[in-house]
Amino acid sequence: MSHKLHIAVALATASLAGTIQANEATELEEVVVTASRTAQSVDEALAPVTVITREDIERSQATSVPELLSKTPSMQISTYGGAGSLPNVYLRGTSTPQTLVLIDGMKVNAPSSGSAPLQYIDPSQIERIEIVRGPRSSLYGADAIGGVIQIFTRKGTQKPKLSLKVGTGSRNTGEYGINFSGSSTDVRYNLGANLYETGGYDNTLELKDGDGDKDAYRNKSVFGSVSKHFSNGLEVGGAFSHAEGKSEYDNNYPAVDYTTQPYNIFRIANASVYTSIPVTEAWSTRVDAGYMEELSRGNVIDNSTGESSDDYFSNNKRYSISWKNDIAWHESQYLIAGVDYSKDQYDGSTDYKDDSRDNTGVFVQNTSYLGNSDLELSLRNDKNEAYGSNTTGGASLGYDIASELRLILSYGKAFRAPTLSDLYYPFGGNSKLKPEKSENYEAALKGKLADYNWGLSAFQNNMDDMIIYDTNVNQSQNVEKARIRGVEFTIQTQTLGWDLNSSLSLLDPENRTATDKGKVLIYRAKQLFRLDVDKQFNRLGLGATFRAQGKSYKDAANQVEVAGFGTVDLRMSVDVAPELKAGLKVVNLFDKEYQAVYGYRGEPSGVFVTFTWTPEI
Repeated sequence: MSHKLHIAVALATASLAGTIQANEATELEEVVVTASRTAQSVDEALAPVTVITREDIERSQATSVPELLSKTPSMQISTYGGAGSLPNVYLRGTSTPQTLVLIDGMKVNAPSSGSAPLQYIDPSQIERIEIVRGPRSSLYGADAIGGVIQIFTRKGTQKPKLSLKVGTGSRNTGEYGINFSGSSTDVRYNLGANLYETGGYDNTLELKDGDGDKDAYRNKSVFGSVSKHFSNGLEVGGAFSHAEGKSEYDNNYPAVDYTTQPYNIFRIANASVYTSIPVTEAWSTRVDAGYMEELSRGNVIDNSTGESSDDYFSNNKRYSISWKNDIAWHESQYLIAGVDYSKDQYDGSTDYKDDSRDNTGVFVQNTSYLGNSDLELSLRNDKNEAYGSNTTGGASLGYDIASELRLILSYGKAFRAPTLSDLYYPFGGNSKLKPEKSENYEAALKGKLADYNWGLSAFQNNMDDMIIYDTNVNQSQNVEKARIRGVEFTIQTQTLGWDLNSSLSLLDPENRTATDKGKVLIYRAKQLFRLDVDKQFNRLGLGATFRAQGKSYKDAANQVEVAGFGTVDLRMSVDVAPELKAGLKVVNLFDKEYQAVYGYRGEPSGVFVTFTWTPEI
């Protein structure tokens, strides 16, 4: 795509930056917005991007966001238990709070913990997910050290469509969903609801036979969106989602008396509105406002009496507003500039010294299209009442070596602010913590050879003042140095009608502090591999996934090893009738016993069946 066409597409779709769908932006190339906060094709993005589409979600038959994210190169997912349990998300070897998570452009990392409630987000409400690997603080502010995960909720298109879904499977699992969407003249709409529940399985391994319980999970969700486009180019819209339920979990310590069943009652809600105005042919402006809330309430049931007692509660809220401008100020120059503001609030059973903070960020990015090369420069300043001012910047250069071969060189600074828990938690908080800072260098090649689309990236992320929980002093501490090196290789092709999508990531996540210098950062695997194969035979679809993960370590001294593993999943879909589709998924086909987190077994073998009916209306 030429730079003039790119600028035209970017301006035409800037108003949809939080809701864009690739097939509406251009029929030529798939469009992403997360890498640069404006529309561009995947090939033009100057950062490694993975896109998970609605088609991918339905084909995979995934029931959780962590399951979907596991297909991303250099993405390691591990959980403290089964469905609904807390996931660890290690993107390029960084920790969970070091990855920024957005829903329709709105940050959802919790102010208290820094983690996003990915385990509670229903895949039924998702249109697509974009994962950008590498720092993006110069565009998005804090927490984007490892990268950015942006979830786009479903929007209506074309004629009205109704979809009904029912599923069942191993471990007393059931799923029931409904979705209605469409567009009428200049209005788009989508409304849906879903119920997912499972009896779970015994997750603990510390005792010979575990703790004897099965950790059940139940999630009820509703979601919707609406937007209207006016004849003068003005567009307004909004979206909401609400999920609530119950998640049982284990206290996995040998000394615990296993006579109780702990569980968590959760509620998460997100709402956002936007308006987009084409000021001139070369200038588009957009305002987004959002609200998020995450409520968790812990309870414990005494198994002998059946009585329930309160354990803890936490309530995180965030109010945000963003103003972004897209300006094509020259036929070869494209400028993005704006302001982000957010207000975080916390209430809970843990008493923090401060329970709120606000942040104002000012950002600017300019892209220059110089013949067969693109140059992207970005700068951002964040001012936060809790940790002061931080300035970050980035630079990327893309050079077309040949028509099907591109070289990308990039540099980026990023930071993560200490969370409220890091600073003030009574049992280990440290009010003297400084923000983490990082510098990332990357070189990448991507191209096409015959029927093979491939990419190769090498990067190094140097981190200062990384925040860890030091068990020697039972307190959060800044550690002086950490370094993560890595190489990623991806390849997509089609052979004998089979679609093959594979990735290999080799990481070196090293602690550089004096005490543990040269040791591998905890729970980071050095090798990650995934292969997906799929083929459509008329009405029958077949697919399989093989994933493998190298060993990791539970502790900073690398004394306790967690063995590597490999698993195989199968999937099948059948068009039973024009309006009825059946799906079959087999997880952990060979019932491999493994653990990604020490003491917690991975998901055992299971079989799940779904039926989706889309009647003509």
